[in-house]
Amino acid sequence: MTSMSPDIRKAIPQLGPNISPEMWNTVCQLYAPLMEGVMNGVEMKLDIPYGDHERQKLDVYRQAGDGGKPVFIYIPGGGFVGGDKRTDPIFYGNVGGCVAREGMVGVVANYRLAPDARWPLAAKDVESAVKWVKAHATEFGGDPAKIVIMGHSAGAAHVATFLFDPDIRGGDIVAGGMLSSGLYEVRKDENRDNILAYFGNDTSQFDRRSALNYITQSKVPVAVSIAEYDQPQLSTPGFDMARALTLRDGKSPRIRCFDGHNHFSTVASMGSKDNDFAEVAIEFIRACTR
Repeated sequence: MTSMSPDIRKAIPQLGPNISPEMWNTVCQLYAPLMEGVMNGVEMKLDIPYGDHERQKLDVYRQAGDGGKPVFIYIPGGGFVGGDKRTDPIFYGNVGGCVAREGMVGVVANYRLAPDARWPLAAKDVESAVKWVKAHATEFGGDPAKIVIMGHSAGAAHVATFLFDPDIRGGDIVAGGMLSSGLYEVRKDENRDNILAYFGNDTSQFDRRSALNYITQSKVPVAVSIAEYDQPQLSTPGFDMARALTLRDGKSPRIRCFDGHNHFSTVASMGSKDNDFAEVAIEFIRACTR
């Protein structure tokens, strides 16, 4: 497994556990020079609508070849109130390009944002995107029975709701799920404005809106990841999820803490020469879709 480049390994700890937009831009600047060739031979179909809202769009990445390929759907973060599937010509197209070069179909999808769209509407958008992909997978060379979905940060919260919520039960229609540095439980003392903008202020509803409480609704295989330099409020939920999955399955799930990475660098590294995160993700996709 390729280790992180020395320059980035030195830079990440100095950045600290900040999750600001400026931090994202800094991480992108670190990884952009390592992205040469990430789109070689990759066909892109951008801004395909899966619903009527302007945010209900997705991008598809693939290489020419036979059909029946695994499909990887990526749901980006953005703190529940922001974020985009294509922040610039490289990111998050790097995610789709990375898996396409591994013989898969990559999909990166947007969803509606808080405060206009409150819980569970973003997770319902994930559901709509997945169902669109299942219906159209063969058009892009994908196998509708071999879909693995990943969410990062707020996207991981939405994917967890999609997978486990008893009114959605998305775990029944995908082959696997990956949850990276997300929030899976809304605690009664939650006071962050962006989180309350999505989950609301009614603390009596927080248990119902916490995906962690419903993981027994599905036996879907789930991998959990965090980053060494995640903020505690974005790393401890990963351990809580792993504990709950262990109790659900009677064995440990695939759980990985990525040394040397911060909140943004795991996903930003996909498709680059720093392939530790990508290798783990691709191996999990293949394990779920054999």
